[in-house]
Amino acid sequence: MLPVLLLSAQVLPAQGYFEISTGAGLFEGIFLKAKYGHRIQVGLSQDLVSQLHTTGLEVCYRLPRKAAPDMPGPFYIMCGVSTTLFGKGYDTFEQSFIYPRIGRSFLFAGRTGRAGVNADLGVTIHRYTNPPEGYITDLVPISGSIGFFYRF
Repeated sequence: MLPVLLLSAQVLPAQGYFEISTGAGLFEGIFLKAKYGHRIQVGLSQDLVSQLHTTGLEVCYRLPRKAAPDMPGPFYIMCGVSTTLFGKGYDTFEQSFIYPRIGRSFLFAGRTGRAGVNADLGVTIHRYTNPPEGYITDLVPISGSIGFFYRF
């Protein structure tokens, strides 16, 4: 048991970091996001302003750098799933969004290199209920977001 604890204590600090961001996105509204991870990041997103108040789960894979394959680069692919279920409770007009995207992080010049902007673009699959007709699924050809981030 002790070797497992020692091994995990050495692996965790080298693998992850915490990132918090705020910004705006198509189908995400004005959001607050929190992500954790190094090359693979998992995070939560909450729409703060729009009437939908969607809550989302996102998984982001940071593509490795060519010069240093062990380090994540500025480009990433991500997929998020958000729903109105948690923001408004159960409603007969429930909505959910699946949004695969590609993006890039831009770091601000400075001493720490911890702050910057994430910008991504992709498509969205919009699924919603319409009580007489049941579930309806639409493909929206464009979606995206831009947000300011800070990494701890």
